[in-house]
Amino acid sequence: MNLQSLVVVALRLLSLNFLLNVAVRVAPQILRFTDLPHNVPAAELDAILAMPWLMLTGLIGGAIVLWMFAVPIARAVTRDVPADLSLGTLSLIDCYSIVFMGVGLLYIGNHLPAVLNWAHYLIKMAASHSTDDWKQNVKWYDVSQSIIPFIFGAVLFTNGRRWAIALGRRQIGSEVPLEPRQEEQTVK
Repeated sequence: MNLQSLVVVALRLLSLNFLLNVAVRVAPQILRFTDLPHNVPAAELDAILAMPWLMLTGLIGGAIVLWMFAVPIARAVTRDVPADLSLGTLSLIDCYSIVFMGVGLLYIGNHLPAVLNWAHYLIKMAASHSTDDWKQNVKWYDVSQSIIPFIFGAVLFTNGRRWAIALGRRQIGSEVPLEPRQEEQTVK
């Protein structure tokens, strides 16, 4: 493993974290706009909705650009630094797996208490009311602030290894072995 590959992994982690934060922070705001067409005249609606969509497009575009240019940025950052970095028998796939699963666990761990709290509250409200009028009093924005990052974390954690293999093969090339060879593992 060389330093440039580690910097690429870190930059892609930052890009992924940036994209998830954008999704977590902006998605609930967009959900708030679903009631807007009922309250605002149609002539003003386009001007009000244009800016959030423009910002969302720019933020997602920034995360994608950081992901795509991670390798050239890593080359520029590690140009004058010794390239060798000893991580034992960790491969590039192992580093990506650690990153994906680690970020997934971070999101799961940070948002699990709030998800459990909201689940308890919603079940309790549904059980204590015979009609659906209780849904109007629920702050769905706050519910989504907990549930969306939790779901992203679960998806990252469960798919982390598969995505790590795909990214490692794409970055190095499919003909190069990505896992440490058996001979290296038995010698060490």
